[in-house]
Amino acid sequence: MKRYTLLFVMIIPIITGISIVSTPTLANQYTIEDGDYIDYGYQMLVDSAIVETRTEANPFQIVIMEDNCVPPGLYIHLIGMNNGEIKTNIIIPPEEGFLPSDPTYGAYSGKAVTFNNLQIYKINGYHYTELPTQPEPRSFVFWILTIGGTILGLAAAVLLIYGGYRYYPKLFGKRCLTCKRSAAGYCKNCGKSFCNTCYSNGCPNCKGRSLIRFS
Repeated sequence: MKRYTLLFVMIIPIITGISIVSTPTLANQYTIEDGDYIDYGYQMLVDSAIVETRTEANPFQIVIMEDNCVPPGLYIHLIGMNNGEIKTNIIIPPEEGFLPSDPTYGAYSGKAVTFNNLQIYKINGYHYTELPTQPEPRSFVFWILTIGGTILGLAAAVLLIYGGYRYYPKLFGKRCLTCKRSAAGYCKNCGKSFCNTCYSNGCPNCKGRSLIRFS
């Protein structure tokens, strides 16, 4: 009986974990995270002169990562931007600006760069005009998995506590080996713990007659 109870207690957390992991998720649509593929536009100024303009028809496209952002200092401004969000007057200092080795923008290395009207057009292929105005409703499967996983998790916690209390009394204090109630002491002969009732006719385990009471 103990074996099957413990097996059941072990299986429930596994099922709970699978249900949580298998909850369906969508690719990021709303906020830029490291590794996202993004389209964005801007008006770039160097020495107060406009040197490049990118629009929705001609966006800058990149997989956003810290080691490949152009210029490197723009990375911290892009990360966390929402799809469709616009920022103005972003100033990138010379030390975080374009690198001399950049084949396109190397001529602007060592100079401060200003980005105006920096706007996100797409995140992972999701255009900002296509996004729902309200959060996407959760599916029936999502709620079944969430509620079911919660119930199974609670059941697992209860069974783990009960199993430990019932079958492993050392974890929860001294328990009578026979009835699992609080033990009054232990048999001097075999060392097993028993309550007064179960030991009334001698040790049920070894038939000893001396009960050493707990202090």
